[in-house]
Amino acid sequence: MPWTLAYTQHCGNNPDQQDALWSGLAIYQRRDLAPLQHSSDGDEVFAAVADGVANSPAPQRASRIVLESLAADIAAGRTFNASLLRRAHGRLCDALARGRSYGSAATLTAAACRGDRCTVVSVGDSRAYRIAADGRWEQITRDHTILNRLIDEGVAEDGVAYAGFYGMLDSCLTADDADIDFAIHYSTVALRPGDALLLCTDGVHDTLGEQLAALFDHGAKALAQVQRWREVILALGAPDNFSLVLIERTA
Repeated sequence: MPWTLAYTQHCGNNPDQQDALWSGLAIYQRRDLAPLQHSSDGDEVFAAVADGVANSPAPQRASRIVLESLAADIAAGRTFNASLLRRAHGRLCDALARGRSYGSAATLTAAACRGDRCTVVSVGDSRAYRIAADGRWEQITRDHTILNRLIDEGVAEDGVAYAGFYGMLDSCLTADDADIDFAIHYSTVALRPGDALLLCTDGVHDTLGEQLAALFDHGAKALAQVQRWREVILALGAPDNFSLVLIERTA
């Protein structure tokens, strides 16, 4: 089953890289990772992005730890499901839930693509999008924010502008043994030949907004498309760290 993965990350207009990216082959946490690409003829591919929560004590360590946990579990043959996020939370707590690093936090969005199906697990506001061969976009994940929780509870209305506070995270992976009630998104979507899956941190979707889809050229190679998004984010000032992985099913 031919797959192509292209990916990049940059610290943007920030001194530190608090994002982490897993290509399925390696974990990256670089100030400037030039676009890379690899292909696979295997039956399955994996990828993930994580974003350390900036106002937590050790965001860089948190994002890397949760991806190391995920990669280790996949290498050990564990089933790709929501329990991987529970295990990542446990390892995060083991490493950081004490002393000055207590409360360190990260988002995590991961994908496992097998055959014509792709399973996504997520907590926080890093996103996954399905891009169909005909150009249609579908946001698979839903941001775990205060506003979205209030909408679910019937307290707030969708489509109404609220203060920026309500866009803050309501769930993420936090180095706190008592914080076990975080929300988890889990879904499986079809990924047919010509379709693609995009994983990205908020430094991508918040910066580009509607341009994210508008900039997509279905005729472009994966590496060129990733380069295009990267160039525009940097041209817009890259106010945040950003990481993205584009997975294409090529046949």
